[in-house]
Amino acid sequence: MNLAYRTHPAARHFELASLPANVEQLRDFRSWKDFVNDNFPWLEHRDHSGGRFEAQVSTYKVGRCSLSTIHVEASEVIRRRGLSAVAETGYIKLMWQIAGDAQLEQDRRQCRLEAGQATVFDTARPYRIRLSDGARFVVFMLPHDACPGWEHISQAICGARLAEGPGVRAALGALMAIVEEGHDPGHGDNQAVVQAVQWMLSTALHRAASDRGMTVSRDPKLCRAQQYVVGHLSDPELDAEDIAAALCMSRRSLYLLFKEYGLTPGRMIHDLRLEQSGRILGDPDHNHRKITDIAFDLGFGDYATFSRMFKARFGITPSAYRTRCHTAHA
Repeated sequence: MNLAYRTHPAARHFELASLPANVEQLRDFRSWKDFVNDNFPWLEHRDHSGGRFEAQVSTYKVGRCSLSTIHVEASEVIRRRGLSAVAETGYIKLMWQIAGDAQLEQDRRQCRLEAGQATVFDTARPYRIRLSDGARFVVFMLPHDACPGWEHISQAICGARLAEGPGVRAALGALMAIVEEGHDPGHGDNQAVVQAVQWMLSTALHRAASDRGMTVSRDPKLCRAQQYVVGHLSDPELDAEDIAAALCMSRRSLYLLFKEYGLTPGRMIHDLRLEQSGRILGDPDHNHRKITDIAFDLGFGDYATFSRMFKARFGITPSAYRTRCHTAHA
């Protein structure tokens, strides 16, 4: 295989000069399965190559997201309903095809991707992806809260091919610029780039839902407010004044905006902090961290308040929640 990762001529609006050089070589189907299980767990695998199986992969952590570039032989991955139930956290996955083709099914909808085309799917629900020989593609995985209102629009767009547009192309270009330059995607100015990418993708996905006839009720300013809060959860002083300043609006206007959707700034901050704490406690990579440290890192002022609010939200204590999630992983 030659991982040159240049676009097919048909993808004239989807230019990528090259993808990162630090590519992992996988020489057999078992190695491919191990890679997928480490990075995209709770999937079934099928080999359709009919011969020697090879793959080349590269994965980067980008904040709470991940970016993977993949070149693989004919194969298939399936997440059945039972496997979806086992996975405690759902993610949005955007998939851009660079070469070859792929067929994706979700929510009784299916699409075929050729070079330069993209789709989106939700790991919290069953799906199936079948890849051709020599398929090359990029996958960007991000948490549900990176796209405010995702629960409202997801079933309208998952498994459908996304219309070509500047938002998706610009988002991918920004991400590739980070990894191609060899910088750590999780530090420095790159964090601002990642947040901008999330906003571009969120806007593009809402537009896709609107194009499919769905009335998208979320105000763009409310989406921006949620994006700002997600990026500043660690600040214990985060409040309505900060959100209003970020959106260049008065405090009164901010409260009127939130009231229209039955929300308050304080409620949004608390809800997002609790959602993030649930994701961290359920992630085996954070098993070494003390629960109190996690609470303080997310801006909670004291552990007692955090524990009380967590139990009210999830029905069990933080320690019991962590145990239950890790038992499911074992």
